[in-house]
Amino acid sequence: MAFRLVAFGEAMVRFAPLPNVTPAHAGASPCVRSVGGDELNVCVDLAVLNKGALTSDTTPQWVSVLPEGFMGDLVTDSCLGAGVDLQYVLRVPNSDVGTFMVIPERKTVHYQRRNSAFAQHDPSAFDWRTILAPKNDAQAWLHMTGITPMIGEAPRLSWTLALKSAREMGVPVSMDFNHRPQLGSLSNLWSLMLPQLPYLEVLILSVENLVDLAKMHGFEQKIPDPSAPLSDPKWRLLMQLLRTEWSLKRLAVCFKSRDESGLQRRWSAIADASGIHTTVNNPVYHRPRDECGGGSAWAAGFIDHIAQDVYRDDGSSAVVDNSVDVHESSLARTLRHADLSAAMCQETIGDHSHVTRAELEAVENPNSGKPLQLSDALRRSSDVDSTLATLKTCGVLAILRAKNADAAISRGLELVELGCKAIEVTVDSTDWRRVLKTLVEQLPSHVCIGVGTVMDDTVSCLEEIAALGAKFALSPINPLGFIDECNRVGILAVPSGLSSNELWDLHRQGVKMIKLFHAGQVTAKILKSMLGVSPLSVMNIMPSGGVSPSNVDDWLDAGAAIVGMGSNLAGSDISFPTASAEYKEAVAKWEATGRDAAKSVFDNIAKRYA
Repeated sequence: MAFRLVAFGEAMVRFAPLPNVTPAHAGASPCVRSVGGDELNVCVDLAVLNKGALTSDTTPQWVSVLPEGFMGDLVTDSCLGAGVDLQYVLRVPNSDVGTFMVIPERKTVHYQRRNSAFAQHDPSAFDWRTILAPKNDAQAWLHMTGITPMIGEAPRLSWTLALKSAREMGVPVSMDFNHRPQLGSLSNLWSLMLPQLPYLEVLILSVENLVDLAKMHGFEQKIPDPSAPLSDPKWRLLMQLLRTEWSLKRLAVCFKSRDESGLQRRWSAIADASGIHTTVNNPVYHRPRDECGGGSAWAAGFIDHIAQDVYRDDGSSAVVDNSVDVHESSLARTLRHADLSAAMCQETIGDHSHVTRAELEAVENPNSGKPLQLSDALRRSSDVDSTLATLKTCGVLAILRAKNADAAISRGLELVELGCKAIEVTVDSTDWRRVLKTLVEQLPSHVCIGVGTVMDDTVSCLEEIAALGAKFALSPINPLGFIDECNRVGILAVPSGLSSNELWDLHRQGVKMIKLFHAGQVTAKILKSMLGVSPLSVMNIMPSGGVSPSNVDDWLDAGAAIVGMGSNLAGSDISFPTASAEYKEAVAKWEATGRDAAKSVFDNIAKRYA
């Protein structure tokens, strides 16, 4: 069943001094201005993550209050581009938006929010039963934080009424405790939160809040010694103890530690009736560029996965042993999804994440169940994006399918002299490793070289293929594990499809270029018509099979990102032993017409992309 995120909370404008910038004088520090607010961040992050897959029924909805005028517009403009639904954002005249200034010298922030439109709003303006009602088949999921009820009396009442309506309507609720000492005491917030706990799907705590609340409930003896690492199992046992004490369905905690070089180790855990699910054995290592936004992105990634399980009710919470760590489970995979969402968000400046599902899964899928150095994974992803961009400027991919390795090497070198910029060596070619290695070594670096005809039994060769210098791998099918393995080793995966359904299914899996095979079974007009359907136009399609010098322009005019050509472009002599009569006949044909035809193709491509 589909779900729709509804999040209620304040947004603020943040001013943060630029790091490593010396101001001209003490009164003028250059700053970055950004918009944030935990609940809004989660809406934006989830909308970006699901961009292209959302409907009017499933678009995340932010519920809040903003002033009329520029400052309110500043907030709404920041999230409209992501596609967040602002139907229930009230605009109030003669009011203000909250602001805060980051003070790095004191490692703190200064808030100005007491008189904001949100702090002073009228709670009766929100009809929560209408806001939380299902939209066709999309059920609401409510996300809130412990920040909101501490801002003032009006936000506290609205927060309470939203929870009451959610409880009565059976709407799942996720709650990020997120205690902010500037807003009030921990005990005050906990007195508001405690009655709500049995009705939550999940409560999210920081380690600091976990410790403070354990002390508040008399469990000081259960808190690990201060010298114990955060990876100590006693931390997770404490979580399970408190979950039971508070009658919680799920209790989640994000763990982070940082070494002297600034490298952060991020993992998380969630206690429920079936055990303590955790990513402690497969953490994400990264260096945050911005300290803000990570918690919101974690919540967005978590909700993105857990909401599906909640509505599916697949029985995954069957009791096993709730004191045992569980490393392989649906919830453990959900935590990894959330950990990566948080870490990748912090690769950019600002509270809002810009991470799409394709970007997240390009890192997530090939690295499942193991520790991850995010910088290495992002570098591989960046390499893939660079290869994609390069191929889209090449026009034609020359396919070398050879039974004569020496002839294939010579032809590859010759094609580049004629103007070719992209070459594929098929792995069913004789001595393909030598052909690939030699071409990589001898051709200029601007020539994009890869492999083709990868099948189920050669997916295991992709790591070696990448080591030999290939930038991409093509297949006439979608071999088992092909996409994930290409992503893991940092080369562009180009599997094949023929129908619009097959092509779009590959696109859903994060494939950035798709081979249309066998293109001879369709026409350029059909491709143009298909890509004319606006959602499908985002796909990068490479027709191959049946493409010839006479119809290259037709395919490119139809919207193909690049076309693949084999013997129609590269000649057929490379398919025969040097001493054979077939070889001599094919060489004569190449010299008579093939070379000139290839040169003409490359000349026309050069003009097209000039």
